[in-house]
Amino acid sequence: MIKDTFDWYNGEIFEGRFILGFGLILIISSLLFYFFGSGPSAKALLIPLLVIGLFFAVTGITMVNSNSKKMAKVEQIFQEDNKAFVKTEIKRVEGFQYLYPLSIGVSAVCFIVALSLLYFSKSVNLQAIAMALIIFGAGFAFIDYFSKERATIYYEKLTHFKH
Repeated sequence: MIKDTFDWYNGEIFEGRFILGFGLILIISSLLFYFFGSGPSAKALLIPLLVIGLFFAVTGITMVNSNSKKMAKVEQIFQEDNKAFVKTEIKRVEGFQYLYPLSIGVSAVCFIVALSLLYFSKSVNLQAIAMALIIFGAGFAFIDYFSKERATIYYEKLTHFKH
């Protein structure tokens, strides 16, 4: 069981690094568009891409740090009382399941708002925000796609754990 828990945390750490990398790519892209882009649309992407890039970068750093700290303690907690550990983990995994449908809703709202802005607005700034919302919504859905899979596998192993 402890190997499965380590697999879970390693997956979270990998995902955090991926999210951090994605955020950094967005930050760099925003700067490249601003400094090397020739049109107003490219320049307008600076703030929207910078904001979502910072959001993803901070999220990634937080995930890596918090999961690394938890992983350092998990084996000791498991060794002390594996039954209590498994019960706690089951509750923890059940506790964040509501986030997956919520994230799909957030992604859908991002896409609807973005498409509305692209269709109805002539402002390059609002259209830049729309592009950032599309990237944010897609990134959010992509990340949760893998997170949900790992959570489902881990939950299955937790519920079938034989003491």
